[in-house]
Amino acid sequence: MAMPEHSLLRKIKLRTRRKMNTVFTGEYRTAFKGLGLHFDSVREYQYGDDVRTIDWNVSARMNHLYVKQYSEERELSVVLMVDMSASVEFGSRCSKRELVLDAATLFLYLAQMNNDRISVLLFSDRVEKFIRPRKGDRYILRVLDEMARLEPKGRGTDIGGAIDFLLQVMKKRSVVFLISDFLDEGYLIKLKRLRQKHDLITVMVSDPMEREMNLFGLAEFVDLETGETFLSDALPESVEMAQLRDMDCIHLSTAGPMEGPVLRYFEKRNRAVRRG
Repeated sequence: MAMPEHSLLRKIKLRTRRKMNTVFTGEYRTAFKGLGLHFDSVREYQYGDDVRTIDWNVSARMNHLYVKQYSEERELSVVLMVDMSASVEFGSRCSKRELVLDAATLFLYLAQMNNDRISVLLFSDRVEKFIRPRKGDRYILRVLDEMARLEPKGRGTDIGGAIDFLLQVMKKRSVVFLISDFLDEGYLIKLKRLRQKHDLITVMVSDPMEREMNLFGLAEFVDLETGETFLSDALPESVEMAQLRDMDCIHLSTAGPMEGPVLRYFEKRNRAVRRG
């Protein structure tokens, strides 16, 4: 029996609050620190300054080298792209949909605690809903309610279409969390385009049964998105899915808690920033 939506929302909020701690929020803040920069002033070049910051126009006028100085924007622009297609209803322990909502809720609260502006794009084989950027407690509660209560009009998955829409409406460079099981095809080129424009973090949700099911001969499967049945001796995996598994992304499974993989991703990102 399906859990009522208000009970699911209450359960997700409770779980998320338990996960929030100073280490988690600190790692998030550090991971995305400095992404939002704006021009502040110029000063004379000093030995050791990055030559890429030299302002050649000012330097030519002053007949001396000057560098641009930037100040960090306190507020980031964060976008959650959340897969609401029928395939996320699958799960052997809990549904992938519940895990998707858990992850989206965690990122919402982390962004809120960092005082970031948040946009939300809910998609299936179409854009189901786009919630424009805002912040604040009431806004977060509204977004959570929208996600938990949404009854998608589409059943399939069109990641490429969702990316096209986002590139049209989001001009400011943003941190984009794309949360999906990525059971789609033909989206890798658009994924790379999104990564060029924004700071993209892919969050792949999966269920152990999708990879570990032992099949003896042909078995009949039902595609949750199309309703079609097919025979196979193995669970199919797209070329995109195989390539995506090798990319730097957050892997979440219905078999275990999500805070470990998310925290490890932030820590890895922070180490890379420090080395750079």
